[in-house]
Amino acid sequence: MRLSAAERLRPTPGDALVVLAVLAAAGLVFFLLLPKGGNFLTAQIVLDQEVVTELPLSALTGAVSFDVPGAAYPITVEAQPGRIRVAHSDCPSQDCVHTGWVSRAGGQIVCLPNRLIITVTGSDAPQADAVTG
Repeated sequence: MRLSAAERLRPTPGDALVVLAVLAAAGLVFFLLLPKGGNFLTAQIVLDQEVVTELPLSALTGAVSFDVPGAAYPITVEAQPGRIRVAHSDCPSQDCVHTGWVSRAGGQIVCLPNRLIITVTGSDAPQADAVTG
């Protein structure tokens, strides 16, 4: 019996099993490679390459909100235990505000018009690993 071209291209139940196995393996690898939240998180706020302040996020007991002095556009930073965000900024793009809360070591919030960088560091910050040649 000879199969038509359409029948030969039709997926079989075995094809579906292979697709499911590949998706399951990809999901497993994704979750295994996610950085885990650290126990001792610290946020460093840098404006024009100068450290403005460092906040021990893990040691906070309540919400803290403050304006960053010296910024070109008014900017308000809000921190809560284990996380930080830019609550308000008058900069044109608002990318820093749209970033939202950052709560993992290695996370950053950047406001280019203000030349502001907020970096969260912790005991589990990802280490750079590269081979060059």
